[in-house]
Amino acid sequence: MEQNKNINEVYFNIMENRFLTRTITKPTFIEYKVNDYLGSGMLNRVILNKGLEFCLCKNHTFSRELLNSELDEKRFIEINYCIDGEATIGLGIEKDWINLKKGDLMFYRNHNLPQAECFNMELDNYSGIVIGLDGDELKKFFFPECEEDMLKEWDKSIESIFKGNTYFKVKAPPSIEWDMKDLLKYNYNFKDVTSLLLCQGKLMEIISKSVSYGISKRKEINLTQSDKEYIYKAKDILIKNIEYPPSIEELSEMCNTNSYKLKKGFKELFNNTPYGYLREVRMYKGKYLIENTDKNISEIASYVGYTNPSKFSEAFKLKFNITPSECRKVNKNI
Repeated sequence: MEQNKNINEVYFNIMENRFLTRTITKPTFIEYKVNDYLGSGMLNRVILNKGLEFCLCKNHTFSRELLNSELDEKRFIEINYCIDGEATIGLGIEKDWINLKKGDLMFYRNHNLPQAECFNMELDNYSGIVIGLDGDELKKFFFPECEEDMLKEWDKSIESIFKGNTYFKVKAPPSIEWDMKDLLKYNYNFKDVTSLLLCQGKLMEIISKSVSYGISKRKEINLTQSDKEYIYKAKDILIKNIEYPPSIEELSEMCNTNSYKLKKGFKELFNNTPYGYLREVRMYKGKYLIENTDKNISEIASYVGYTNPSKFSEAFKLKFNITPSECRKVNKNI
């Protein structure tokens, strides 16, 4: 790796030399456009701290190839969330093509890949959030007294996600989907320290949740494709009946399964119980309405299934460590 440069800087140097043209440069925000002869699309690189950053791809339609010898870094981890469109990535070492669509969450690393390995990427109106993690830069987030143990634990967690593979792909749960959407709301110029700290905290939360979710997905029970279809059907029923949801028994009957498999299936696919999942949807839906509408708190509480506004506020505070009223006030200042 180039001296004194973290893996993200190395990566973007390559991208700028080969595929992108810089259009805006600010301390916390760099904007690029895809070179016209390659395709179309914009990319925003948001730098929150050295080693803590993400990039936002907007409507990318182009093809590119990159050799592993150009980016040979064993501790580099990438978390990729697809907002819209489609991406197809070819890795000869995996002998298949990775297909990313809306709602997909993918973990990727180039650990132990041959120097001659070539990455082929086809992007079709693709929009997504990419978080590049430099293992060496992670050290500064740990306590010096236990840095070695923390790094070992981190490596163990990452290995449990990949299990020797180059990538692992899952559907993102609602909590991560909503957090990703929250990440898009900021003005990345960060003219005040509060907004910067909030955005830093949100990105750290996304990284932690994503890694935890990836680990949990590797400890699943085995469900058939038919079982999964029933579980997704149950999820849709809960979302459509957010105010007056069916009981577990009623939901099981509606989906032609039993309550045990329903609960286990929700734990596998969404890392939650059916009503825990519903509670998450209610909280994030309430948060969205607080931040994006002028409805009063009582109306929002009722809309997401709470007959008692104080119960809604209590659950909201427990979930987000802030009251609905405080959330509305903070959001207006961002």
